[in-house]
Amino acid sequence: MLPCLTISSRSRRLLLAVTATCAVLSGACSSAEVDRKAREEKADFHYNLAAGYFQSKNIDLAIRELVAALEIDPDHADSHYLYGFIEFGRKQFEEAATSFKHALQTRPNYYAARNHLGATYLELERWADAIATLEPLLKEPNYTTQSLVYNNLGWAYLKLGDMRLADKNLKLAVFLNPKLCNGYRNLALLAMAERDFNAAVEQMTEATTRCPTYAELHLQRAEALTAAGKLGEADAEFHKCAELGGDTMLGRRCKARTRQGSGGGEGRQVGGW
Repeated sequence: MLPCLTISSRSRRLLLAVTATCAVLSGACSSAEVDRKAREEKADFHYNLAAGYFQSKNIDLAIRELVAALEIDPDHADSHYLYGFIEFGRKQFEEAATSFKHALQTRPNYYAARNHLGATYLELERWADAIATLEPLLKEPNYTTQSLVYNNLGWAYLKLGDMRLADKNLKLAVFLNPKLCNGYRNLALLAMAERDFNAAVEQMTEATTRCPTYAELHLQRAEALTAAGKLGEADAEFHKCAELGGDTMLGRRCKARTRQGSGGGEGRQVGGW
């Protein structure tokens, strides 16, 4: 037969006090969780409106909804990311970097925010920061667009003057994504920096073959051809750029570089590289 346990009145009062405290704390935690979820849902509502406005190119309305979302939930990662994306598009790179960093602080595995933060550092010419930000993405098996990371890393190393690592990363970029026009363009820039003009022409040909409607690529292929001494082919590329660029600043720039636009001079100095 089990012994009968007795509880003193003092112990009984202590037990009741502990039980009551636990109940109060549990209720407070439960209430805080409910409040957090409510804020998150309200912020999600404004974020979804912002995303819709962004898709329909109503940028001012998108910003209004993002501000509303962040007033409700200052740690709303998606809102910080979209705000940063808009700031990046407006060339407000310092502000964009701040927004992308906020998104990452709230959600450390936000791969798109990390990639765009790295791209923002490239625009700010913070090459070492870009490399430090982007390299962790190469270790993430769930990040499926590593070709973009290799391309951005290659560009950063090129600007730092590390041609070996630039070449390695850019070649990995186009290996992983053979359709990556900007990767071939950057390989051409690397070849130009090393004064290997025929290699630059080869890489720019790869770029224009894959992205034939991008006027700037035709301009850069024309400049590579000029550097390689292939002036007739270069003139045809300047004409193609002018045709695609139309009445834009780029189109007018290309037209001025044609033999007709430049008065037929074949000894123009190569620029823009």
